[in-house]
Amino acid sequence: MAGDRQLVRLAVAAFFGGTLVSDGEVKYQGGPLTAYGLGTCYPYSVRHAPDTDYTAGQPSGQNWGCVLSTTRVRRAVTLDSYGGPSSGIWLRKYTITCEIAVICELSHIEVAGAGLDDLIDQAESMIFADRTLGTTGSSSIRILTAGTDKAAIVDETDKFAVLDKDKGRYAGMATITFQALTEANP
Repeated sequence: MAGDRQLVRLAVAAFFGGTLVSDGEVKYQGGPLTAYGLGTCYPYSVRHAPDTDYTAGQPSGQNWGCVLSTTRVRRAVTLDSYGGPSSGIWLRKYTITCEIAVICELSHIEVAGAGLDDLIDQAESMIFADRTLGTTGSSSIRILTAGTDKAAIVDETDKFAVLDKDKGRYAGMATITFQALTEANP
């Protein structure tokens, strides 16, 4: 059985990424952010994702795309106790960092940069719209709230690097960091 940390990672990837794809990897595609350039979501750090994962679900001829991976999860566990040997609620606060990698083959990289900004804005809008990250149904874990802590939602973009100047191939990076709260009785 998967532990809470793994279930939180899977919930985040499913929330942003859509449907689990069974091709030997654990990844999600076809989600609500596909229209904003997100091809694939991974619950863990990924190395060397194939180009097709960046542009999965994109229109034919799309020359840029992104993959999102949950690269960092920090957890703090506290007991909200009301006295006695076994009363109270265990709360687990996760600080989650999602890394967004973008690749493009464009004569003007600002097209991919603007698209990446739109993708980040839409990902944050999704958190605002459903603070449970879609875990209220039959999910294995219940996220009580996400993105509502005083730590805020923090996003950051980095500059693009040249992969192949002759082809106009570039890569960029961004991160979104937010907190999520779960409860569990030990």
